[in-house]
Amino acid sequence: MKKIKIILKDYNQELVEINKELKNSPEGSLGKKKSYYYQITREKHIGITRNVPLTRQLCRKKYLQARKIQLENNISRPLSQFDFRTPSELIASLPKVYQDIPIDYFYHPSIAPWQAEIPERNTIAPENAQYTSNNGTQLRSMAEREIADQLESYGLPYHYDTIIYPGGKKVAPDFIIKNPFTRETFIWEHFGAFDQENYADSMNYKMDLYMNCGPVPSENLITTYQYHIRNPRRIQNLIEQTIL
Repeated sequence: MKKIKIILKDYNQELVEINKELKNSPEGSLGKKKSYYYQITREKHIGITRNVPLTRQLCRKKYLQARKIQLENNISRPLSQFDFRTPSELIASLPKVYQDIPIDYFYHPSIAPWQAEIPERNTIAPENAQYTSNNGTQLRSMAEREIADQLESYGLPYHYDTIIYPGGKKVAPDFIIKNPFTRETFIWEHFGAFDQENYADSMNYKMDLYMNCGPVPSENLITTYQYHIRNPRRIQNLIEQTIL
């Protein structure tokens, strides 16, 4: 759990972003009659079943309103009374009209373009990607497959084994992950191949580069080892406490 001062700072920063986004949200809320969706305003109900972008905007707006209340309540309460529901749990508490809607309708609008990107891939030994996640991603180890499966189960979009250039130097993180609700970016490195020659050098190179160029351990840089994988709950805790 983050220290209380860091938590409150994060909450206040998120509230600023939420308020900015809500200012640009469409009028009204989402309604449904039978299988038809409506935009409900004070003056009228407008059919929007075929207007997917507007439906997404109204879903996103409803989530932001609920998240804003959650954050404001937490800021005014002692830590022991904080509401730590995840975004998925918060969405599950919304009115019935929102319950049959795909969760990605509540994501920040920048997430879909990010997922659709075709980033530069690591081309070293592609034949080693022999493990397949539940959503079809090809990975290099059983441990990475376990991490990918857990990320996918939480609906977290990620890029696997793609190239970035922190500080102008080339590196391929195991996972680059986006929090789909806040747009925060996380790097996840799994260090599990110490039996391979020069592996420790590669690990140290990555960590030195990250430490000098921005990612912060326990904040937006996650590192795991084989003992984490033996208990899937350890991976779940890392996702819930760091990314969500």
